[in-house]
Amino acid sequence: MSNLKTLLYRLPIGIVLTLELARSPGIASPTSSQSFFANQSTIQLAQSNPPPPPTNPDRSSAGGRRDPSNCPQDTEAATSSPLLTALSPTTKPGFTLSERPTFLVYVPKTSAKNAEFSLRSRESRGIYRTTVALTNTPNLINLTLPTQTPPLTVGQPYTWSFAIICNPNDRLEDRFVIGMVQRIELDSARLRQIQQASLKEQVALYQKADVWYDALAVLYQLRRSQINDPSINTAWRELLQSGGVDTINEEGKRERGKGKGNQ
Repeated sequence: MSNLKTLLYRLPIGIVLTLELARSPGIASPTSSQSFFANQSTIQLAQSNPPPPPTNPDRSSAGGRRDPSNCPQDTEAATSSPLLTALSPTTKPGFTLSERPTFLVYVPKTSAKNAEFSLRSRESRGIYRTTVALTNTPNLINLTLPTQTPPLTVGQPYTWSFAIICNPNDRLEDRFVIGMVQRIELDSARLRQIQQASLKEQVALYQKADVWYDALAVLYQLRRSQINDPSINTAWRELLQSGGVDTINEEGKRERGKGKGNQ
């Protein structure tokens, strides 16, 4: 038993999270990294009634935050910026139409060099995992599932996590947040209406259909290309607040991107 406990304490965060949620086989982990407001990115929006919503993490803090504190070595930064936050709704289901959606995470100022993103099925089967370089924080990081990952199954809830690796030699010191996402489908007429609309109109249509993640992805794209448009910034804040994600302020002026859709 003592040997088992020793082994558990040495497991990386991906497996620690698995033990919390259930169990997990292997996870694909291709890597690549890129840049918020500096570069353009192509956000892929994929494709009748929505299925029952997934159960969101029962947390009062934004984005299903599980361990919001900063790394032990970053105690000074904790007083000057928001905490690690997953941009995932906590007051409503996190729906998407995309086969491979985009995820956003606010990372506070940290001396940690790397983080880890992972996606798991309802059965805690590992779908995707990758390492993210933290070269310039505070930052809003975007990650889009690459084409080699299987598309999300319609109607199935997934859990995603983002962990700051505070100490590579002791993954129990990781600081991590989690979110929930579920792919749904719309009838062809509503989908065609969205596809033919302007980006600003798409935001309103996604919100009307309660497709939170895709509305966020389009607003993220608009904020990068039209940074001085006050109506976009207002819509951004209102969308985050509608999902219970209300701790992000305007200090994030850059971003790091990863996965398909970042150029």
